[in-house]
Amino acid sequence: AEVLLECKKRIGADVVFTKKAETDSTGEYTIYVNEDHKDEVCDVKLVSSPQNSCNEVVPGRDQARVILTGYNGIASNDRFANAMLFRANEVASGCAEILKQMQELDEEN
Repeated sequence: AEVLLECKKRIGADVVFTKKAETDSTGEYTIYVNEDHKDEVCDVKLVSSPQNSCNEVVPGRDQARVILTGYNGIASNDRFANAMLFRANEVASGCAEILKQMQELDEEN
């Protein structure tokens, strides 16, 4: 999949930095950023999926906030974004039965 790192000014929300990356076969990616973005709001966003059968964007799971500054007490320069995902366009066989069983368990508790 293709992802985009986008940083905006806190006031005015002007985009001041962008960088794209591709995920590997496991869905992981690395974006190298050499600049400090302490006064900016940075998010990694899903751009596109290479799988036509799994390219539906899930609202709320389509981007993740990343803090890109060294002025926050974090000793490492590495940052990790929360998981994002695309949803399959069709429900896999067997899912309906599993969801029904899970709902029954919730109702018992």
